[in-house]
Amino acid sequence: MSILAAGCLAASNVALAALPTGQLEFVERIGSVMGTDQIDVWMRLTIDPSSAPLDFGSNPLTGFDAADLPTEGRYYNPDTALFETRAIASITGAFLNTYFGCDDTFTGGCNGNTTNFSFSFFLSDQPGKPSINFRNTFSLAPGASFEYVFAQFNPAAGGAQLGTYQFFRTGVTLNFDAFDVDGNRLDSSVDIGATCSGGNSDMCAFTRTVTVVPEPASYGLMAMGLIAVGAVLRRRRA
Repeated sequence: MSILAAGCLAASNVALAALPTGQLEFVERIGSVMGTDQIDVWMRLTIDPSSAPLDFGSNPLTGFDAADLPTEGRYYNPDTALFETRAIASITGAFLNTYFGCDDTFTGGCNGNTTNFSFSFFLSDQPGKPSINFRNTFSLAPGASFEYVFAQFNPAAGGAQLGTYQFFRTGVTLNFDAFDVDGNRLDSSVDIGATCSGGNSDMCAFTRTVTVVPEPASYGLMAMGLIAVGAVLRRRRA
């Protein structure tokens, strides 16, 4: 399955039991929308009660035991156009990131059909809409939850077609600002939690049913109706 990560390619994933783990779920998994509605995808991340806390800072890195940190990362060698596994010499910080599983029916996948919706990561906080992407300091205790907007589906011009659309897989990763002995940046990340981890199904999918798409002719009739009402009111005042 293809994966699209916010801001970077999917990094090497190393299973480290002592690092935090959690459960990720859609806040409002099923709903109905108009064909012209922008769709915010809200997520809830809950740290497992038996997990280490998700509590860290950056520059310098704090919140982790050195023995639990990754020891290797991936380096893209421009001379060979290949990824290489290299030893990590230093880690200066960490940040949170998210990814998009390219098997949705909103857009037809990362490079698929965008006739109905386009996809965009939600990269920074807005009033009443927090983002989790690129946070380099964060604190969430075991058993506690954090809700955020992961992404948005934007309807195509004229609106999306009637029908039911689904999105299955997203996850939160803990990424490290890691470097090799020569100062080259290395990619290294671990998964904290993901949706549909047991496989895609209707039971875990984020689902939106498009119920109505206003037709351009409807807007014209509405405008004519408002003009007529305004004319009647003016005559009554005269």
